[in-house]
Amino acid sequence: MITLLKRLNIIIALILLFLALGIIKFKNNLSYEQVNNFNVDAIVVLTGGKGERIIEGYNQIEKSNQNRLFISGVDNTFNSEVVLVNILNFDQSTVECCIEVGYLSKNTYENALETRYWALEKKINSILLITSDLHMQRAEFLFNQLSGLKIVPFTVSNTESVIPFEKLVEEYIKLIVSKLVFIKKYEI
Repeated sequence: MITLLKRLNIIIALILLFLALGIIKFKNNLSYEQVNNFNVDAIVVLTGGKGERIIEGYNQIEKSNQNRLFISGVDNTFNSEVVLVNILNFDQSTVECCIEVGYLSKNTYENALETRYWALEKKINSILLITSDLHMQRAEFLFNQLSGLKIVPFTVSNTESVIPFEKLVEEYIKLIVSKLVFIKKYEI
C-alpha cells in the first residue's frame, strides 16, 4: 500500500512538473513580432478586448490584396454601422465596401469554421489573423486545423503589464485540450 502511494505521488509530481514546464513554454511563446510586410488576401479579427483588435484590423485593410476585413465572433446585438462608424470613427465607405461581420461563432473553434465558410465564399486563400497575444497560439492552431487557409499571425499585445496567472493557465489548458481533440491520425 505504501509503495502504491509513493508511485501515485511520483506520478502526480511528474504531471505537475510537466504542466509547470508547459505553462512556462506557453508564456515564453506569447511574444510575436509584429508583421509589417505580408501578402494576404484578407484580414480576420477575432473579437475580444476593448476594440483594439478591430481597430488594428481596420488599420491593416489596405495592406491586404482584396481590401477585406472579416470580424468573427460578434455578438448579435452588435450594430456594425453604429459601432464602426459612430463609435470607432471608421470611414463609412470603407465599412460598406470592405468590412463584414460574422455573428455565428461563440468560441475560437467556431471562429475558424465561420472564417472558413466566409473565405470559401469570397475565394480567399490567405489571411492575417488578428487576436491577442494570449489567445494567438490556440487560435493559430485551430485555424490551421480547420480553415484551410494560409495564416499569418498578428497579435495585439495584452494591455495588462502582468497577465493574471489564472488567465495564463486557462488559455494554456484550452490549448492543450484543442491539441488533444485534433491529434492527427497517421496517414497511410
